[in-house]
Amino acid sequence: MIDRFRVAAVQLDLSGSASNIFERIKKYMVLAKKNKVDIICFPEDTFYAGPKKNKLLIKKIGEECRKNGLSCVLTGHLREKKHVYNTAIIIDSHGNICGKHKKVRVCDSHNVKAGSDYEIIDTIFCKVGLAICWDISDSYAMNSLAKKGARIVFCPLYWCYDEWSHKKHHKKHEKKLLESLALVRAFENLIYIVFCNAYSKKEKSLVSYSVISGPHMIKKEIFDREGMIIGDIDLNYLDYLRRMYKKDYNTIISKF
Repeated sequence: MIDRFRVAAVQLDLSGSASNIFERIKKYMVLAKKNKVDIICFPEDTFYAGPKKNKLLIKKIGEECRKNGLSCVLTGHLREKKHVYNTAIIIDSHGNICGKHKKVRVCDSHNVKAGSDYEIIDTIFCKVGLAICWDISDSYAMNSLAKKGARIVFCPLYWCYDEWSHKKHHKKHEKKLLESLALVRAFENLIYIVFCNAYSKKEKSLVSYSVISGPHMIKKEIFDREGMIIGDIDLNYLDYLRRMYKKDYNTIISKF
């Protein structure tokens, strides 16, 4: 286990071709390496070229992970046997897939099957949880990840507002919702949360807001533009918080 490590979330414009997206991912990975990032996360639906092509593109990203000595969180639609799942994967710094999560709370087309569980991935850094977009609305699921030992949860997003959700200033209010969700999920479970959203000039309803949050504060955020945010993760700090809450409030932290 490593007590401290550095994460990045890339709010990536996904409106280009798959090859263009791949080239920009490579550039961000090189930039992340220069900034001593250990794990880099990209948005939901990073690759949408179809299950077969997505699999090949993910293999290429694995090669870039190995070249740059980075772990990576990626999301795309992948086929397993007869079904297609909206799947998040973690690729380690050797280019190998070390864990995955199939989106449970699907908002996709009817041919995308829902996953059934929230898995823990053992990494060299710590136990990691994965969620995809609307999965984060399930507080019980996020708590189950904390109970299983997750110290950080990566949540790739493609988060859009609904016209009926607000009377006006839709993006402003939805941004506040995402900010609150990140902070609350981190606080109630005493973990770190990484939201990694997409960006698009063309899609009106897309709320391009990404954030790295600790239990008590938003560490980094980016809104309404493409770019990368970087945050330092301190597992000793999480241990300290858990000790102090147990001491001062007599709270049994057995759920973590």
